Amino acid sequence: MNAEHEQNKRETLNNILIELSKSQDILKDAKNKDIYFKKLESVYYNCDEENFRHYYSDIFSTLTLIDGDSSIGSLDILAQNIQVIKDAYIPRNYDKSKNMIDISKEILKLYDHTNLDIARINYTKEMTDKTKSELTNNKLSLKSIEDDFKETKRELTELAHETTENFQNIAKEVQDKQAGMQKEYITILGIFAAIVLAFTGGTVFSSSVLENINKPSIYRITLIALIIGFVLFNLICLLIDFVYQINGKNERKKWFIVFVNCVFIIGIVGVCLAYAFKFLFFT
Repeated sequence: MNAEHEQNKRETLNNILIELSKSQDILKDAKNKDIYFKKLESVYYNCDEENFRHYYSDIFSTLTLIDGDSSIGSLDILAQNIQVIKDAYIPRNYDKSKNMIDISKEILKLYDHTNLDIARINYTKEMTDKTKSELTNNKLSLKSIEDDFKETKRELTELAHETTENFQNIAKEVQDKQAGMQKEYITILGIFAAIVLAFTGGTVFSSSVLENINKPSIYRITLIALIIGFVLFNLICLLIDFVYQINGKNERKKWFIVFVNCVFIIGIVGVCLAYAFKFLFFT
């Protein structure tokens, strides 16, 4: 068999496979079956030499072509029609030499190779779809992980900011407490100084009055005592005002200070008048 004749047979077989992949009803008519039986016999049978052997690569390339373009045909339809040809084929034709044409073995091999490649293509498609599905799931999982990572990062950032703010608040509270403690120390020292000053002043005042009570001028003693008392009282009031200002407090009994100062002033004026008019309040 020359190369050109062999190439024609290969192309004819490929065209037969494409035709058989187009319709499920193509072999329902017995006449059409006989037509395709004769087409296959013309491809495979050779009275002078061995029958034609199809190329496995041709079967695979034709099936791949059909699978890649649905407008050409369907592999499922082709598998069904090849099954019909294998089951229905019976040698009934004769060649020019009146020899029975029998290509049962060739049709069986065509059926076997066709179904093998169809199964392989379907398996490859299934694995490809499965791989695509797994890739899609992996992408979704990766996106979910990325979203979880971003959410975790955001929560950690918020926690870090919150922790920083808490530390700042704690530091501010400590500073405020330290400032408050300093104010309390100053208050305590101020109160202690006021008590010491009042006690010392009162002691000095009492000692001075008692030491000079037997002196002839009662007016002078009384006047000096009132002036000293006036000065000490206002000095203590100024010290207490200073302590209040340090602690941020302005509440104090102003009427009491005014009243005591008025008593001192009235006393001083009274002593001066008594001395001027020689009024004797003490004997």
